[in-house]
Amino acid sequence: MKKALIAVLILAVSSSGLTAARQASGPGRGEDLKPLVSSILERFPAEMSSARDGLCAEILKLGPAAIREICGRVLAPGEGDDAKARFAVNGLAVYVTRPGAESERAVFARALLASLAGSRDKNVAAFLLSQIQAAGKKESIKPLAGYLVDETLAGPAAAALQTIGGPEAARVLLKSLDAAPLIARLAIIKALGELRSREAVKRILRFAESGDEGLRRTALFALANIGDPAAGPVLSKSRVVSSFRERSAAPSLYLLYARRLTESGKTSEALSAARAVLDSYVRPEESHIAAEALALIVSALGERALPDLLRAMDSPNHDYRGAALASASSIPGNGATLRWVERAAQCGPEVRAEIIEMLGRRGDVAALSFVQESLLSREKTVRLAAIPASALLGGEAVLPDILRLIGPADEDEAAALRAVLLGYRAGLIVPECVRIIESTPLPGKTVLIEVLGERGAREEIDRVFTLAQDPEPAVRSAAVGALANLAGEKDLPRLVSMLETAVDGNDILRLQEAVASAVRRNPDSMKRADALLELLKNAPPARKIAILRVLPKVGGTRPLQASVDEYGSTDAQVQSVAVYALSQWPDYQAADELLRIVKTTRTKKHLLLAVEGYVRLVGRANMSNPRKLELLQGLLALPMDDADRKAVLMGVAKVREPESLRLLSGYLANPALRESAAAALLDLTSEQAPHERWLSGHEAYTVLRLVEASLADPAQIERVDKVIVERLRQGGFVPLFDGRGLDGWKGLVADPPGRAKMTPAELLKAQAEADDRMRAHWKVADGVLVFDGKGESMCALDDYADFELLVDWKIEKGGDSGLYLRGSPQVQIWDAEANPAGSGGLYNNQKGRSQPLEKADRPVGEWNTFRIFMIGDRVSVYLNDRLVVDNTVLENYWERNKPIYPSGQLELQAHGNPLFFRNIFIREIPRDLDVPRIAEAETAEGFAPLFNGRDLEGWTGDTNGYAAEAGKIVIHPERGSGNLYTVKEYADFVLRFEFKLTPAANNGLGVRAPLEGDAAYVGIELQILEDGSPVYWALKPYQYHGSIYGVVAARRGALKPVGEWNTEEVTVRGPRVTIVVNGTTVVDADIDAATAGGTVDSRDHPGLRRKFGHIGFLGHGSIVEFRKIRIKGL
Repeated sequence: MKKALIAVLILAVSSSGLTAARQASGPGRGEDLKPLVSSILERFPAEMSSARDGLCAEILKLGPAAIREICGRVLAPGEGDDAKARFAVNGLAVYVTRPGAESERAVFARALLASLAGSRDKNVAAFLLSQIQAAGKKESIKPLAGYLVDETLAGPAAAALQTIGGPEAARVLLKSLDAAPLIARLAIIKALGELRSREAVKRILRFAESGDEGLRRTALFALANIGDPAAGPVLSKSRVVSSFRERSAAPSLYLLYARRLTESGKTSEALSAARAVLDSYVRPEESHIAAEALALIVSALGERALPDLLRAMDSPNHDYRGAALASASSIPGNGATLRWVERAAQCGPEVRAEIIEMLGRRGDVAALSFVQESLLSREKTVRLAAIPASALLGGEAVLPDILRLIGPADEDEAAALRAVLLGYRAGLIVPECVRIIESTPLPGKTVLIEVLGERGAREEIDRVFTLAQDPEPAVRSAAVGALANLAGEKDLPRLVSMLETAVDGNDILRLQEAVASAVRRNPDSMKRADALLELLKNAPPARKIAILRVLPKVGGTRPLQASVDEYGSTDAQVQSVAVYALSQWPDYQAADELLRIVKTTRTKKHLLLAVEGYVRLVGRANMSNPRKLELLQGLLALPMDDADRKAVLMGVAKVREPESLRLLSGYLANPALRESAAAALLDLTSEQAPHERWLSGHEAYTVLRLVEASLADPAQIERVDKVIVERLRQGGFVPLFDGRGLDGWKGLVADPPGRAKMTPAELLKAQAEADDRMRAHWKVADGVLVFDGKGESMCALDDYADFELLVDWKIEKGGDSGLYLRGSPQVQIWDAEANPAGSGGLYNNQKGRSQPLEKADRPVGEWNTFRIFMIGDRVSVYLNDRLVVDNTVLENYWERNKPIYPSGQLELQAHGNPLFFRNIFIREIPRDLDVPRIAEAETAEGFAPLFNGRDLEGWTGDTNGYAAEAGKIVIHPERGSGNLYTVKEYADFVLRFEFKLTPAANNGLGVRAPLEGDAAYVGIELQILEDGSPVYWALKPYQYHGSIYGVVAARRGALKPVGEWNTEEVTVRGPRVTIVVNGTTVVDADIDAATAGGTVDSRDHPGLRRKFGHIGFLGHGSIVEFRKIRIKGL
């Protein structure tokens, strides 16, 4: 015994030592854990569930401390971007509940509970409770009890206990019921009801007659769901003496109660409740309630419910009868079928037809005799029901009876007969149709013709050809339609002859389809059109016209050439139809010929047809969007009328690229094309796919505002405004002003230092007074925020840190105002005629620049637009799409010895004159958390860091302008903005990095570059550019972000909004360069092939021939940040 005890002690000591060692050296150390967690979080949300599970496995390897660390990064609203942390916690909750992961689930649940206990924000606590709901079990029950008396947290806590379930969870809920405040009590009662806790019935009954309607309704639902007989009287009573809303819900509750009684074996009580509902709810609008009660009766009684179903046929309500007939299948047998037959005979035509339809579906031949008799009913409704029912029950045996109905059938009966006849095998039905077709009048004759076609009665084609020339249009139409199913290549001469002489539009269309179908039946694709083209040779004009119109339906190289040849015809009508045929061609083969016509024709009709056809074919072609746009731009460059250009503009709208936006916007200034350009732009921007970030960008916003300004129709203007708001929302913006009221705004209380000195009570009182003053002088009129010039500034309700702000403003002559950012003045607004420097400057700066870079104001009385970026302590301002402040530090006006506050309120400055504001939107820009490390998977792939996160070891060049800060390489243009290169040289490689741009930022990535000379030419420069800025809207395509500068243009629109981190992967292998930005491939080019005819910028690029060189960041005077730079040699 003593030896065993010693052994246990030794084991315990050694185990604790091992644990301590792990904690001292493993990933769980505090200084190591945060960056490891950050590295994993950076990869959330994962695109695939398998990737998410892999990330969750990595977190669990780090232990409970890592889970608590992630939970600690879930933030209260307004404190920052915690989306990745929330994705991770939720991902863990899903991952640990997989089969066989009980130990991991327990670890996760305990870590959640620990984080919950330490949470000081109720929004965060509610989120953690929701994850306990997903992953918690018995270990969570007691800790959750304390949250059941909290008004905010009782709901998620009760929901978690409800999900965990079991008697212990119910007891905890019940124990908290009396002490809980009202809102919490609602959640507890709901959970007890869902758990069907019979022990809670007596306590819940007390609340079923509460004076509070919400509490009363919750209690009634819980009692109904529990299904205890003790609740019957109070549930029945609520159907007649409660409020209208409660009376409306009462039957559903009473039937829920009845279902629960049935489930517990109390059938008699359940039936009594169901019949009470059935007797009480008989009006048409209540049929769904009666149907539900009847279904419950059938479920409880089974075959004994047949009298109830038969009795339901007495109801005047169609829906209720339908529900009863749907339940009839649950009671099988001949006896039941005969009871239904007997019942049908007693009913009027409408109900009898409904029963016959049910009998057909039922499939019991005991009903066949009755259904056959019904085929001859005097009532059309009954006959229509009997036609399909008899076929279902009698099959081929009833065909003679059905055929006898064809002659006297009307349109409705003919349609029903057609559907039935097509169900019979061809060998049986075709001879019967032939036998009676000549003697059958319309509309039955058309049914028989269509059956011949649908059943492939090729042996009867001569008969069908004869019918296709019948003077009766309906017979002719049916026969031509049948020929499309029957005719082959040998029948083409007859078909073409008929097409040539046809005059009825419907006949022409059907004959064209018949000709095309006959051609397509030739199994030899190489010879498929030979017979038709042979008929085209030396044909008279009328026949040529007939055949040419069919050729687009046939397609192929030889028919295309035939159409081209006929365009050279001397017959003007043949020539026009040839152009029409080419314009309708099914594939891109005809595009070159159509373009040739556009360039050479002098006939307006031919030009429009060719333009429309070319645009259609380019839009459908299997080619990249940039290539499509290039072709359409080339088309627009050709001489043509406005009508032709309108067709091209609508085609451009189908090409979803940023360049399409720019191309179309250029036509808004053209009075003749403005309306078409606006419609095309609306078509382009009305929907936005997740990867189409450019539709939420600066340029798209500006263009849509131009579209809005070009319109006069209020409905169209409203539509554009909705599109703008939706695009902004997808870009992360939220409206600060809804155009209707002052919600979201407050009055100004003192300045930031003054507010900081106030007690909470003083601030609350001062705020209420300021709000009253605000409402006296700030109003909303016609969707505009109007200041009367007599009060004080107005402030947005929330504080903001880093953000992008959109706002339209207008002033009167002599006006003066501004925008306070983070509570500090100011982005200046004033009358630019009186102040020639113009608006937009940082007026109160003393050390840094205070004047705008240029004057960009519109005349006084017109609307101006600000786009303002506040990131860190720097501000950039665009006024009417012109950059007037470029990454300038905003100084702290209130406390000059301090930097600008990290966050603060946004203020619209009052300055003693009227002001007007509208279209105010803000996008919060998340601030950086810890820099993520290189993922384990990437290390396993062979990636190694190029930047150690601490200093610029391994780099050379401008080490003054570039600095290592907080795990990032940051450019400081004021210190220098040259190039920073790797010390090592690289040939083929995969480089991955993340970068963050400031407004109008410009940089570049040098590849295979020497240390001297312009890397864009002596090496290879891959452009890094905030190309959404108006500064760059006039660039060449090869200058946008991701482009191989001067050599290959990149696909635009992949960048994230300013201030957010982008990812980029560059693969260089021999002459091929592939660039992927935020998951979108923007360049995949072979440099040798791209420069075979010279570079697109017509400059010499000797660096393209280099096989190796340095990698570098190429500065152009902008603030840019880089992180997670890693490389793998190839």
